[in-house]
Amino acid sequence: MADGIPHADVTVTQLRHRPVLDTTGAPVGRLKDLVVHFRGIFPRVTKVLVARPKEADLLVSWEQVAALDPGPGGPLRLACPADAIRPQWLRLSEMLLAKNILDKKVMDTARRRVVRVNDVGLKQQDGRYLVVRVDVGLLGLLRHFLPEPVLERLTRALHLSVPRDVVSWEHVEPIETELTRAKRQAVYTKLARLHPADIADIVEELNPGERTTILQALDAETAGEALAETETEVQASVLQMLEPEKASDLLEQMEPDEAADVLSEMPEPRAQQFLQTMEPEEAGEVAELLEHPEESAGGLMTTEFAAFPPDLTAAATIEQLRARAAEAETIYSLYVTDPDGRLLGVVSLRQLLTARPTRTLEELMEKQVIRVPPEADLQEVAETLSKYNLLALPVVGGSGVLEGIITVDDVISRLIPLIWKQRAAKKYL
Repeated sequence: MADGIPHADVTVTQLRHRPVLDTTGAPVGRLKDLVVHFRGIFPRVTKVLVARPKEADLLVSWEQVAALDPGPGGPLRLACPADAIRPQWLRLSEMLLAKNILDKKVMDTARRRVVRVNDVGLKQQDGRYLVVRVDVGLLGLLRHFLPEPVLERLTRALHLSVPRDVVSWEHVEPIETELTRAKRQAVYTKLARLHPADIADIVEELNPGERTTILQALDAETAGEALAETETEVQASVLQMLEPEKASDLLEQMEPDEAADVLSEMPEPRAQQFLQTMEPEEAGEVAELLEHPEESAGGLMTTEFAAFPPDLTAAATIEQLRARAAEAETIYSLYVTDPDGRLLGVVSLRQLLTARPTRTLEELMEKQVIRVPPEADLQEVAETLSKYNLLALPVVGGSGVLEGIITVDDVISRLIPLIWKQRAAKKYL
């Protein structure tokens, strides 16, 4: 096992079209495909599909296979006469290997990429064959056109070094198969274990239909977090292809400002349809943000922040913070507001944790709070965050009401694409 990738004794391309003989040596047909049972790290071959001249294809159990000649082009020998073969059918967790994997795109979860499978490697173990790797390099592709011995002689004669690129099956996630379409297995479990940003990288390499298939299958939390890491245009495209209920679930998993950004990319009737299927509270927050221009402070802000009354003690605030922390965009800055939501001051998390438990937020808070109005543009927001070295910036309306906060990461995510565009434009000036 080199570099953690299992060795393969033979490949699917090398096996296909080999003659199939019965126990008397009489020809039955040619090997068309292998059936695998998709359980465990390395799926095992359970049946073979035999193409017969002038007859329907025949599915044969692996128990009826006597031997597979390891030599190039060697036959597959059955353990019974042709007239004693018991036809088989696919079980719910089985599928045809070449039909579903060979020449298809799959996800390489180890290197966070999408690749096309040129060949599939099999390893013999305890009398069976296991699927252990896929070949996504040039060597696997050349096997489609040249027999292995010819390929080896040609590369030696021309002193060629054909690059090999293989992926262990434990890191392979098929995009769409007969099983995923029929929802007969727990799909995309390998993908779901990745960080949302890594899932997003893979999803962005897929076409719209493939993205929809995957996000439809993932649980709402995982899909929502991954979708939030993709470009806004990708998010809008995917959501419009999903079933409305699933799309609404994903929007509810996203931060309100991110959900508002996505809906702003859609036709208004479609955006309104999604808002109507969302939970009223989440829909109200997103709808409020949609009223502001996208590149303004109001459009950049999130309405998920931690705000507390001034008479709350430090100990009581910490208790409430434990319960509410998961809902807030950030808890490093805690905002103090009156019953009407007007901003009175701000308390840092450090101040709160080091204060005496009986001290109130009014005693601890900084009353001179740096803020911006909802109509402030992106440049003003960025300059204010930078000038005062803030992680979050409150957005306060004319009546003094705290309408939301802007976190530094949201501003950076807006500025970086603009910087790239400016640099790219300079190359052509």
